[in-house]
Parts: sequence; C-alpha cells; structure tokens
Amino acid sequence: MLIGIEADHANRLDRTGVEEYCWQIIQHLKKQIPLEERVVLYSRSPLIGELGDLPSNWENKILPWKFKKLWSQFRLSYEFLRHPPDVFFAPAQMVPLIYPKNTIVMVHDSAFMAEPKAYNFWGRQYLKWMNTKIVHRAKLVVTSTEFNKKEMLKYYSVEEAKIEVVPLAYDDSRFKLPPSEENANTISRKYSLRQSYLLFTGRLERKKNASRIVRAFGILKHNNAGNQHINNLQLVLAGKPGVGYNEIKSAIADSFYKSDIKLLGWVDGDGLPLLMSGAAAFIFPSLYEGFGIPILEAMACGCPVVASVGSALPEVGGDAAVYVNPLDVDDMAREIFNLVTDEAKRNKLISNGFERVKRYSWEKTAARLAEIICNAEIAKL
Repeated sequence: MLIGIEADHANRLDRTGVEEYCWQIIQHLKKQIPLEERVVLYSRSPLIGELGDLPSNWENKILPWKFKKLWSQFRLSYEFLRHPPDVFFAPAQMVPLIYPKNTIVMVHDSAFMAEPKAYNFWGRQYLKWMNTKIVHRAKLVVTSTEFNKKEMLKYYSVEEAKIEVVPLAYDDSRFKLPPSEENANTISRKYSLRQSYLLFTGRLERKKNASRIVRAFGILKHNNAGNQHINNLQLVLAGKPGVGYNEIKSAIADSFYKSDIKLLGWVDGDGLPLLMSGAAAFIFPSLYEGFGIPILEAMACGCPVVASVGSALPEVGGDAAVYVNPLDVDDMAREIFNLVTDEAKRNKLISNGFERVKRYSWEKTAARLAEIICNAEIAKL
C-alpha cells in the first residue's frame, strides 16, 4: 500500500500550533507504520533537519510551486491526478481540490465558527469552505478531543461514526523537570527577566486573549500594590504576531505597568522549556482551544497553569490547572494572585501536573493514528 502524507506544514523551523503537530506526528509515524507499507511525504521544498531522516520505506516527493499560497489546492492536486496514493493523510486541516478516495484529515478545531471575530473576513470564508469540504469529502476525520467532536457535530452535517478522537501530546524530550540553575540564569540574562514572572506562549492574536492577560496583569498589580512579591512580578509574552496583534500592542502601551511587560517574539525550541521552568505561573486563558498543547508543556516543566474554563482546556488539563472565565479580567487577576501567593496551592498544582502529563505521549498518538491510516482502505463508511 502507498501512503501519502502532506509534510509541507511541518517543514519549517519556527513551528507553532498546527505546524508543531504536523512535525511531531510525522516523526513518530516513522516508528509506527510497518516497513511493508510505502510512505511518501509531499512538500514544496526538500525536508529540513530531522524531518528529512527517513526510514527505508519512506521518501520525500518535492513538488515545486513558485507562489506563496495554494500549493496544496493546485500543485498537490495535480500530483494526485497523476499519481494518487492508496491512502492520503492531511495533518493540517486541509484537503486538496483533487484527492484520493481514502483521505484522512486532521481537524484541529472549529474556532472560526465559535469565535468569528478572532479571524479576518477572508480567513473565515476560506476556513468555512475548507472545513465544509473536509467533512463531506474525507473518508475519516481525526480530531484531538471529545470537545472538538461535539463542535463538529454541532456545526456540520457529519456522521458521528466518521470522526475518530486521537489525543495530542507534548514533546517530553524537551519539556521536563526544571533545568540546571546555570541554564535558568542564562535564559534570565538573555531576556532581562526578574526572578518572578508570569508567562504566556503562543501566537499573539485575538483568539489567544492576550490583551485581556495584559489588563488582568494591570489589575493584579494595582489591587496588590503593597505586596512586594506582586510588585516585582513581570508579565512575559512569547510568540509570533497574529490577527489582532495591534490590539495587544495597544493594551500594553495603555497599561500603567507597561515597564513590567516584556514582548519576546518567537522563542526557539531550547528557550521555551527554560522560560516555562522559571515562571511563577503559565497563563493561558484562550478564548478557544481544540486541545492546548502549551498547558501540557508547562505542567511537564513544573509550572502551575491558569487556563480558560471554556473549550477543550478542562478536558486536557483536568485537576492540574486553575480555570478562569476568559472574559472576566477581575476573575483572572484574582486567581493569579491566589496561585502565586499560596505556596501549598502551587505545589499541589505542580504535583497534579506531573501526573496529568503521563496520560499523553506522541508514541501513543502515532500508534493509534498509524492503525487508522493502515486500515483506511477497508474501513466501511
């Protein structure tokens, strides 16, 4: 059997979110798909780094495309018209115009339906068109949480039997128990960090609710001006700009405590675990998450988590996080204060976090997905 996998989204260094999932799942599928199956990874340029280290039964098919967009819709479609695989897996929530009969697509979330204001007009229209096409044309749809499955059943006319829930995971080789004091000091010096800081990582966009994090931080500082620990606290935002970034910049500029807020931009793979290990708390009150890998990364680094009570985050985080109303900045400020000033509460959350992350591994995720892919030809739907 010939298995095709779209690898272009994984083929970059500054990966976040969906791109990181694509990279991780391809890397772990290399160990799970049997040697008797042939696998082709499609990309517009040669695979970089570890992604290009392929088993003997795998190959990289380079499909050049001179335009920035529409590679999957046109160039990949042309390839399938000429040389279709027996099974095609799309890890990045897309399906080409022309696709094999046995197509499996990963749907990460339905955020554009639930939070339309978090997307620009053309982004919403594209996602609406694409997701409608996915649920009708894919033979199987994979998603990461029961929450996502319910959202798909709510927004689309799709058969429940067509949806498989396969949880995501985190990179346990990078995100783990606190690093050496020397490494921690190195990251603090690099970014001029104080001893105590709150951390957010992810794309700096409207959907991630970063502007409310800034406002909640201001309330926290204002309401507890006499508390030395709170006075010394910084807010650190790490990530690439996204839709609504100007709103976040404005919120920082308008904050009385803007000198205590640091925008780091995108942080490389080695730096992120160090930042998480050193943070007083990880703040992730996203308006909508289909899974929420960053909260697992923080837990694995021994960093207590404050997360949104909505979407999939409680399903993923369980009893290892404090949950807040993402629209209520006063609630957010209050819960952050309770967490960073209550040592017993922090220690309990950290302990629960270490236990929680044991449920998730890319090995288990890839093993289940490999089973689905290898049986797609005989699946009766």
